[in-house]
Order: sequence, then C-alpha cells, then structure tokens
Amino acid sequence: MPRARRFSPPLSVGVLLSGREQFIPYYGGALARWTYEVYSRLQDAVRVTVFGFPINQPHTYPLPHETTGHWRTCQVVSCIPLARRYEEKLWLRALFPRLRHRDVLHIHNRPQWVRILRSFGYHGALVLHLQNNHLGHWSAPMLDELARDVDRLAVCSRFLFDTFAPRSQALCDKTEIIFNGVNTALFFPREEFREAKTILFAGRFAAEKGVLQLVRAYKRVLRVHEDARLVIAGSFGFGRDEETSYVQQVRALADRITRNGKGDIRFTGYLHHDQELPSWFQRATIFCCPSLFPEPFGLVNAEAMACATPVVGANRGGIPQVLGDTGRLVDPENAGQFAGTVSELLSNAAECRRLGRAALIRARQFFDWSEVSEEWIAFLHHLSLHRST
Repeated sequence: MPRARRFSPPLSVGVLLSGREQFIPYYGGALARWTYEVYSRLQDAVRVTVFGFPINQPHTYPLPHETTGHWRTCQVVSCIPLARRYEEKLWLRALFPRLRHRDVLHIHNRPQWVRILRSFGYHGALVLHLQNNHLGHWSAPMLDELARDVDRLAVCSRFLFDTFAPRSQALCDKTEIIFNGVNTALFFPREEFREAKTILFAGRFAAEKGVLQLVRAYKRVLRVHEDARLVIAGSFGFGRDEETSYVQQVRALADRITRNGKGDIRFTGYLHHDQELPSWFQRATIFCCPSLFPEPFGLVNAEAMACATPVVGANRGGIPQVLGDTGRLVDPENAGQFAGTVSELLSNAAECRRLGRAALIRARQFFDWSEVSEEWIAFLHHLSLHRST
C-alpha cells in the first residue's frame, strides 16, 4: 500500500467517468480500472466518490458510486440529432448539486467538461486526466483557454503530452505525465504455465488494433515455425462478442490459413480482465500489440511485461515509451518485418527469457499500481499546495 500523505481535513474528490463507462470489472474499461486501482489505495488520504451511469450488475468496484435518475433523459436526448449536443451539459447539470461542494473534481477524458463546470459556478480544483488524444486538434487559443480553467492536467505518456505541448506553454506548465498501471498481484510470471511458440493478441477486436495485420504476419511465421500457435483474445466491445464485418474478415483469413491443417488460430472471445486474462499472458511465448493508430499508452503491454512475456509492439504512439528497451518495435503494416521479428524470437528462447526478465523489472518499477498511486497522491498534494497559496 502506498504511504499516502494525509490532508487535513481529508480532500473530498469526485471522479467523473467519461461517456457511459461502467464502474465494474467485467464491463468497465481502462478509466474505471484506473479509478479503482488508484483510489482504493488512497482511501486513508482522500474521500472519493465516483459519478457515472447506473450499474445493474452485482459485482461493482468497491468504491462509493453515485448516479442520477436523469440518465434516462440523457439517453433519449442522445438519440435526437439536433439535441444530442446538449446531452453532456444536461448530465453534468443533473449531477452538479452533488459535485459543487467537492474539493476536487477529477475528469476523465472530457476536456470540454472543464468549461461547462466552471460555467455552472464550480470553484474547487478541476483536474483533467487524459488517456486519449482529445487535445491534438485543439488550436492554441483553445488550449490556452483550457489552461485558464483547469488547475492541473495529467496525461498517461510523453506521446500524449507532445500532441498539444508545442501550442500552449500555459497548459504545459500545468501538465504532468503519470503512467497507467498494472495489478502485479494478478499479473505476474508463472513459468510453469509457459507454452512454446504461442503468440498472443489481447485487446479490442477492431481494425485500428491491427488484428488483420497480425494474422497476415502469422501466415508468414508459419513458413519458419509451422508449429506456431496464434491466440486472439478479445471482442468488439466490453462484454460484446459481436460478429462485425471486420471480425468476419479476420476469421475468413484465419480459416483460409488453417484449412489444410496448417497453423493453429484460436479466438477466445471476450475475457474477464481480472479472472481470465492473466493466465493467457502467463502462457504466451510472445505478446503482440500491432496497433495501427498511435496508442497513447497500451495497457496490455504493461500487463504482458508484468508476466515476463516479451512484447512485439507497434512503433507508434506511447508504445515505445512503455516498452523501453525490453521489447521489440515493428511497423505492423510491414508484414515481412513483423513476421521476421516474431520468427526470430520464436527461434531464440534465451532472448525471450532475457527480454521477459527485463520487462518484468520495468513493469514493477514504473507501472505497479502502488507506484502510480504514490505519484497521484503527490500530484493531489501539489495541487492542494498551489491552491492554498
């Protein structure tokens, strides 16, 4: 547990999840997980309440969670073309009586909410926390205006910082890079489970994640390692195993590859993050993250690293910063380079072990949730000192 600094009296923090993200392990995403993993470790230092849409599942994250009956109205408004632009303002207005007296409001991934909450008359500290590139298209005046309204900005990688930093020194001065994390009590090595020549993908089953490129590269890997196995873990959305046209395209290619008894491609469908995913990382020989878009961080990479599984990742976005020198970077659209890198590692067990050990050390040093929690409480402490002067 982190040695959390205490506030006197304790800070009251309201966390605003973006969109309709569910505050639950099975259906929730990275923002819900970040909120639980960090604030559950800081309950002796701050009083936190998470605000979001209703949860109808019994197994929610065990932190205080509140909503408002106006969520039904917001859903209706979101379906009306000319009215949907007002949905977020309506949602925040409904929550505002319970937000206005919080010392800090922690906003996930919604920079436009900063101005809305100030317009409602919120005078406490506003913290904006970005894990996606929401500011990359903002002009310099827009960024400077955001800097006037927000107290602090946290981003999950240097890559994300660089998407806006050249255009606003004022916002840079309020920004800190705080990595995402991994639960090392769940994600840890089990070498007795390790399987030979097993390539793993885990993530959202969508075009920008590069699943099709991975299957194409795997076809080339089979020329060198005909006993290699590919596991594709994940689905189109959280808890949704939908057969989209893209999923069908990937499956069709997989069927063509394995039709004559060549190769072995398995589709697991959606996996429970805490209960099922760790064992797949522990079993894999190599983890591949072939994202075609610039991932701001790529949490699955840190989870693989914590299991001492070497990562072959896309050379874009925040992935290079996450891997450091503990993995291999490739252009996922260069099938020859991608397949060659994977084949080389499958041929060199000693190098896989070396990279895995280095990745494990890096994950525990930088990405353990306890370390992230220490950084976050220091971030809040700095915020508190700044506002008191």
